[in-house]
Amino acid sequence: MKADARSRWARLSGLFLAALLIATPVSAQDGDPMTEGIMAFRGGEHAAAVAHFEQALKDNPENAEAYFLLARLYWETDLRDVKKAGNYLESALEIEPGNVQFMVALLQQLRADSELFIIDQSREARRRRLAIDILKIDESNSFAHEELGEVYIRDFWRYRNALMYPALDFLTAEYRSRMEYDPMAGYLVDQANLFDQANGGIVESEIPETFSQAGPTWNPNQVFMADEFDVEALSDQGIPVVDLSGRAQVAYDRAIFHLNSALESDPRQRTVYDHLMEIFALKGEYDEALNMLSQMYVFFPEDPELWTYLGYAHYHAGNMDAASKSFETSFRFMDSETAYAYNHIENILPKDELEAYRADEAGYTSRFWTSKDPRYLTPYNERKMEHYARLTYADLLYGSSKLDMKGWNTRRGEILVRYGIPQGDVIIIPRSQSGVMMGTPERTGTSIDDSAADVGVAMNVGRFGSGWDMFEEANTYNIWDYGEFQFVFEDPFRNGEFRLYSPSASDISEGAIPYINDYIIKAEETIRETPERYEYEAPGRQIELPYAVAAFKGTDGNTDLYVNYAIPITDAYDPGAEFINITANAGTFVVADNRDILVERRRTVYGLPTSQIVRFDESNLWVDTEHMSTPPGEHEVSVEFETTGGGTVAVQRREVTVHDFSGSDLAMSDILLSYRIEESFDGMPVSGSDILRQGLSIQPAPWTVFGTDQPIYIYFEVYNLTPDAEGVSRYEVEAELTPRESGSGIGRALRGMFGGGGQGVSTGVPISVEATDDGQYLILDAVNLESGLYTLKVTISDTVSGRDVDMTKDLFLE
Repeated sequence: MKADARSRWARLSGLFLAALLIATPVSAQDGDPMTEGIMAFRGGEHAAAVAHFEQALKDNPENAEAYFLLARLYWETDLRDVKKAGNYLESALEIEPGNVQFMVALLQQLRADSELFIIDQSREARRRRLAIDILKIDESNSFAHEELGEVYIRDFWRYRNALMYPALDFLTAEYRSRMEYDPMAGYLVDQANLFDQANGGIVESEIPETFSQAGPTWNPNQVFMADEFDVEALSDQGIPVVDLSGRAQVAYDRAIFHLNSALESDPRQRTVYDHLMEIFALKGEYDEALNMLSQMYVFFPEDPELWTYLGYAHYHAGNMDAASKSFETSFRFMDSETAYAYNHIENILPKDELEAYRADEAGYTSRFWTSKDPRYLTPYNERKMEHYARLTYADLLYGSSKLDMKGWNTRRGEILVRYGIPQGDVIIIPRSQSGVMMGTPERTGTSIDDSAADVGVAMNVGRFGSGWDMFEEANTYNIWDYGEFQFVFEDPFRNGEFRLYSPSASDISEGAIPYINDYIIKAEETIRETPERYEYEAPGRQIELPYAVAAFKGTDGNTDLYVNYAIPITDAYDPGAEFINITANAGTFVVADNRDILVERRRTVYGLPTSQIVRFDESNLWVDTEHMSTPPGEHEVSVEFETTGGGTVAVQRREVTVHDFSGSDLAMSDILLSYRIEESFDGMPVSGSDILRQGLSIQPAPWTVFGTDQPIYIYFEVYNLTPDAEGVSRYEVEAELTPRESGSGIGRALRGMFGGGGQGVSTGVPISVEATDDGQYLILDAVNLESGLYTLKVTISDTVSGRDVDMTKDLFLE
């Protein structure tokens, strides 16, 4: 958050005050009203200081320093009176118009908010001119360079994503074209022209002919739009949309030059680092930001924003370890209020989790971040760092020291923290009624006439009556597009303080559709349905990681969960070799719906055994399995794999239902599709990737794709069968394979073997076992089937109790 004008002037004036004390001879200090006034000022006796300086002016009406110090007293102390401060400063400048220190003080004074965008626009132009004048006298003046740096940052903001198009009436579903063209677009053009003039005509305005013609070249009756902020649809309909972003690079280069010049003159000018970080973040120049921050570290090593800036820059540069350490270091220097904001997650939680969060903020926050961590194998939490980075970016761009408001508490900042930087971010000025360009100051010689804007307001009120809406004239819109939803902000005061757009009462009375164009309502709906969003992008080469999850009855009320995953082998390897020379880290994690981690498995694989490779026409898969015991419920399973050094990364996460088999009703396990099933000898698996169930060694198929010439092994278990009077349980198995797209229910009879006994049977053959639980497998021959997606359904019928249970599984034949 940037320092305000008062604190900057206090720093400037403090240096001036000290200089006066040093410069005043000791013999002249006794009884001198200037010396006594300075001592009273420094001692906090502000009223006494005013009396002394006023006496000094009676003694010498041309005492510019006395006027300046009175201006300071009325600007920054408890005597604050902006009007008096301004008058005294003007008097000082009348006496010494070329006094750089007085000029810089005026520069800082002009930073104050006026609460009226017209005056703010005028002051911005005055500051620009004043900074240029200062540099003509003192070419190394850090305050003037900082001011011009800020000006060019605003220009960069203005042009990096600015669009304009003709005035259109969107108040009906079928909008009409006007004969005149958007004067607020004209305002933007005028600002662009001023920008060009200030930069030696480096960039030419490129306004298409359609903006100067007498009427539209498109047919407005063929355009049907209810959402006036659909810029893509406007372009598709042939409406000329002009991109003004070409000026952004010019503004960027100018900003960097002036801000670097400010630091060369005074590397302790703290706010310059904020401005540089702001424009580096906007431009995505993270290496440049890190170079700048290394200099900031020399002078401000314990500044918490130094460390959040370092965290932000390292994070976006891909230096995750450094980013994590930087963010953690920042907490050592933060005040408690800021630290709480960085750790507070209520604004990104679903509403149904708020009660649990408020009951145990620290515990719930810890579980939340753990559950959101996209890569448990890394020592840092990427999602948590993304949150810190969003907070830093929001405060950097939207924080206001004038309003004493952190960036994340603004509307745009709040949404950015929830959803991150939008995919699309454009500024548009869609319409105007009066045809009068506003806010552009008149230039007379080298001075700027602030009254021009006020005259423009009076003329418009006289021209259009009291119904003329000045703020509608001034309005600027900022569209944030996230793909599935968007937000539209408006800046009716044109002061950069955007709010969510909502149609005015007059707009609605004229036909505006609130549920389409009211983004206050739409934002509430979006936040309710999607409280936060984060999409992880792994560094290095990303590969697909297919995996399947199968649940079976466990012990002590838990469920045996098998997670079978596959790593694509894209490079050639020697099938005769025992291992592929790769060292990798693998992990499997189960997270409960209350965000607790139930199970985690981590291991390092030193070489991939070639015996676990399954060959396909298009690729080869190295398959492996993790066996876990978990309580039943709705869980999330995360599977991770990375080679040493992170060159290849695979991360997959999926919600699964883990069945409860602890009851007494007839139940069936998940269907486990497999590449191979055979008898286990000595209770050992045949291959390292096999699982053992019911004396069988099973190689699961994590990629549910099979060749039509490849046997498909299907394993399942049945629980809580009802035995007859002789203690024998009897049931029938029926298997049906149906093309997924047909949904006709026409099945294919399967020929297979149950229990590996070697006897061919058809579906519907009864099974008898002297147990209430049993495990069986089928071998599916799909040689005569066509390629495509199929649904396999296995039904168990308990012939003693008459109960049925079934499970389904999709698979693809190629």
